[in-house]
Amino acid sequence: MSNNLLYKQPKSWALGILLLALCLFPQVFSGYQTSLLAKFLVFGIFALSLDLIWGYSGIVNFGHAIFFGAGAYAMGIALKYLPFAGATYLAVIFAILVPMIIAILLGYFLFYGRVGGVFFGVVTLALTGVVQSIIIVSSDLTGGMNGLFDFPPPKLGIPGILEFDLYSPTVAYYTVLVSAIGCYLLAKYIVNSDFGRVIQAIREDEDRVEFLGYNVPFMKVVIFAIACGMAGFSGALYVPLGFISPDLLSIERSAVVLVWVAVGGRGTLVGAFVGTLVVSYLQTFLSDQFVVLWLLFIGMLAILVILIWPSGIVGFARTHPFKSLILFKRS
Repeated sequence: MSNNLLYKQPKSWALGILLLALCLFPQVFSGYQTSLLAKFLVFGIFALSLDLIWGYSGIVNFGHAIFFGAGAYAMGIALKYLPFAGATYLAVIFAILVPMIIAILLGYFLFYGRVGGVFFGVVTLALTGVVQSIIIVSSDLTGGMNGLFDFPPPKLGIPGILEFDLYSPTVAYYTVLVSAIGCYLLAKYIVNSDFGRVIQAIREDEDRVEFLGYNVPFMKVVIFAIACGMAGFSGALYVPLGFISPDLLSIERSAVVLVWVAVGGRGTLVGAFVGTLVVSYLQTFLSDQFVVLWLLFIGMLAILVILIWPSGIVGFARTHPFKSLILFKRS
């Protein structure tokens, strides 16, 4: 039996068991646990979108929460002002398009202006505060500090005939699970495509790629827009699971998603979900046990992982001597 077959069999079994466990999760655990896992999977999609631009493009975005929050607000506002059957689908489109438009405008001025590296991060960090202030002062539209509420519940299904309320934990969970799988497959397709290889080459040596004739700023704008659209989509999925408030666009949320990706493994895709689930579940447990010190423990975990496993949990797993028995072996 070839080595490739030996590697693929454990990976296929592990993936099958994992998928089965995720599908059966709502049948075994309570509605609270189901909603909690659904929320963490939404955050995993959010982290996945950051991994696309940070892990594969080398673009450090310190304000990625802008696009997550923009998607959530676009979803809520659209539902509020489009009170007709099937409005949820249109609201999701808005939640994707609004962050993409913001990303295209921001990316055009910054990438074509040759702003990159830490300077790009500083600009996005400053923009986070600006956008959050705009959300707060635009209280008539966004609800300001009180948050956005009083909109019809999002529903899926056949409009006006057979609809499923996303406020149901089980419906929300399976919707998020399918969305997470779809987003992962889309991201995997992108990074393995010719476009994705060029993006990764830009990360390694931008000048050489430009010397070969590629329009580097345009390529950056495209991957940035795709990633931010995915972040907006995760924000839309968050609407039935959480509360839409200015905190969604905060600097703290932008920082924590960086921790999720770093802990899970930058440039691995699946590491975005692993890091999100590990850190989020630890946060939930520790915050109950240690009301004051839990944030310190999370910070120490992030520092230790980065120092001991610079490539994150998934990166370490892929280079471990027993990698043939684990899920994260490269195909």
